[in-house]
Amino acid sequence: MLEAITSRRVEGPHGVAPRGKILLVDGDAEDLQVYTSLLREQGHRVDCCTTFLEGAERLEHGWYDLIILSQGGRAFEGLRLLERAIELDRHRPVLILTRSVDMRSYLDVMYLGAHDYVEKPPAPSEILKTVSSCLSYRVGVAA
Repeated sequence: MLEAITSRRVEGPHGVAPRGKILLVDGDAEDLQVYTSLLREQGHRVDCCTTFLEGAERLEHGWYDLIILSQGGRAFEGLRLLERAIELDRHRPVLILTRSVDMRSYLDVMYLGAHDYVEKPPAPSEILKTVSSCLSYRVGVAA
């Protein structure tokens, strides 16, 4: 699975990693638990769910700095959730995690407005660096 989780905090460009409220949607319960624990250990507030339908409900009734969606396979059922997240706030980054790297899927999600597309399972340091980058982007466009 993922390499051992480290307690070292990943820092952003100004020495301090921004903390945020994150919506994490992943149908794989083990991945969901690992990513949630890792992100919470870094001080993020994480709402997690296992279905895109539940994710859509949370998105409609909550406010998030970052959305992380897991793409289960080539048929990415979360496209509507990605579209809705961008529609609600085009400056909020959306990170796609995928087990099936596919150029067509990559182009589709990036065209729709995803901030990044990362192959699963990312090393903990990679996911933390990517989340920090996404949140720094969010802070930068809000300024």
